[in-house]
Amino acid sequence: MRTSSIWKAALAGAALLHVAATAHAQGEAKVDEGALKYRQSLMEAVGGDMAALTNILKYGLTVPGAAQVHAEGLASHAKLTTVAFERKVTAGPTDAEPAIWEKPDEFAQSVQKFEAETAKLVDVAKNGDLAALGAQVKATGKSCGSCHDSFRKPKEESFKRKGGGS
Repeated sequence: MRTSSIWKAALAGAALLHVAATAHAQGEAKVDEGALKYRQSLMEAVGGDMAALTNILKYGLTVPGAAQVHAEGLASHAKLTTVAFERKVTAGPTDAEPAIWEKPDEFAQSVQKFEAETAKLVDVAKNGDLAALGAQVKATGKSCGSCHDSFRKPKEESFKRKGGGS
């Protein structure tokens, strides 16, 4: 092979490597974006079920079976929380604190408490006792709040307050 052919082949190889590296980086960015959006959707679903339960209690609504459905939704969402935060995405529109990945055991304990409280919530919602339901909604909310205290940016730093959102 002549020298010019070797250089052409080397340049072509370098160009291919550059294209492949760029495509890989773009693919990773897309996966990060998807992981972030999934995480946000899951947390919005949690918030929606908590708000629905709170409204049932606050306004004395009689919506047969609703409390149980929302409690079961929360319990299901709680089981997905750990998976939703497996991929470390701290850049972009996120309220997740890096502590989630820096203190994984502490984060896991917080999620386990949330799972336990939502499981209790399902049991309480099945019996229809509104006073017991109110107490367990409060306990479940405390488990959410304790995780937020350590692992979520303060509300004033929220990406949604800064014009972000889904």
